[in-house]
Amino acid sequence: MEKQKTFGVKEAQNLLSSVTAPWIQDLDLQIISISELKCEFTLNYSEKLVRAGNIICGQAIVSAADTAMIVAVISAIGKYQDITTVDISCKYLRPLLRGGGSIETEILKLGQRLVVGRITIKDIESNKSAAEISCTYARL
Repeated sequence: MEKQKTFGVKEAQNLLSSVTAPWIQDLDLQIISISELKCEFTLNYSEKLVRAGNIICGQAIVSAADTAMIVAVISAIGKYQDITTVDISCKYLRPLLRGGGSIETEILKLGQRLVVGRITIKDIESNKSAAEISCTYARL
């Protein structure tokens, strides 16, 4: 398998702009750092993403996590490849409020057909865990 020479923050942001749906781009996911097995992102607070009580809604949280894993999986593979979500399971631990969330992805298993990962989302203001997500992706 030929690895892409450079897959940094700029390339990852360009990837998200070109392969995700417009409403996913409205999440305005910010890529902080990328490595082969771990990546970091920020989900900023936005009025578009909140429900009653000014809490970032669960749908936005899982969508941001799933989108972040696109970058993580491509980074682990080393080049763009079509992938699809097979399974994603979220445990909500606390609400995300006006500070938004920090997202950390981790590749647990990089197989020829399946990729298994874990995503941790923390409240930026308190640095406390807000969601734990496990996920599996198929390489197409």
